[in-house]
Amino acid sequence: MRFFFYYFLFRILLGNPILALIIIVFLYLLVDRQFIGLFPDIFKPFRRKARINKLKQEVSINPANVNAYKELGELYLEAKKYKDSVNYLEKTLGKMGEYADIHFYLGKAYYLLGEKEKGAEELKTAIEINTKVGYGEPYIYLLDREINTSRDPEVIKELLFSIERFGTPEILYKAGKVLLNHDRPRAREMFREAIDDYKKGPKHYRKTHRRWAFLARLNLMK
Repeated sequence: MRFFFYYFLFRILLGNPILALIIIVFLYLLVDRQFIGLFPDIFKPFRRKARINKLKQEVSINPANVNAYKELGELYLEAKKYKDSVNYLEKTLGKMGEYADIHFYLGKAYYLLGEKEKGAEELKTAIEINTKVGYGEPYIYLLDREINTSRDPEVIKELLFSIERFGTPEILYKAGKVLLNHDRPRAREMFREAIDDYKKGPKHYRKTHRRWAFLARLNLMK
């Protein structure tokens, strides 16, 4: 009801229904970002692009800046530009090969690029260095690979145990999505666990993961 009230108010003040709608949506997204957390940050792609441009300038001046290569790899991975991500992350292995997150990001980029076996090896290396790396996300890709290849029940069981142990509501939800066409009852259990984990968290944690709990609820309604 409040949405329609403000919409008609702005429509009267501005005399333009389309502009009024745009303003209402924009304001709602700002409020959501500050207090609710259901929608992605609409300004994030612009901040990311600006940061990428700055980092590329830095590495052009100082090619030995391995931290800049690492951050560029992460940002390109976030932007779903997996080939660029791999290109920069591979340059960090010589000096940062002992870091679990390097292997995690590189493995994720390989996997999403379609080089799944190569990606799985990097993800396993990341887990060997630190079982908690990526808050359980490496196990999602390994679970997806296992379900679509050998389907070994013991391996799947171990991966799900690790996801439940280290995963956030986001990871638990994504595990449920991976399981949907393989084991629907287990998938629904993961969705319920995502919601339970969300409810147990403090206020800032719930804001961060509210979107995933909401999506888990939607899947349980189907």
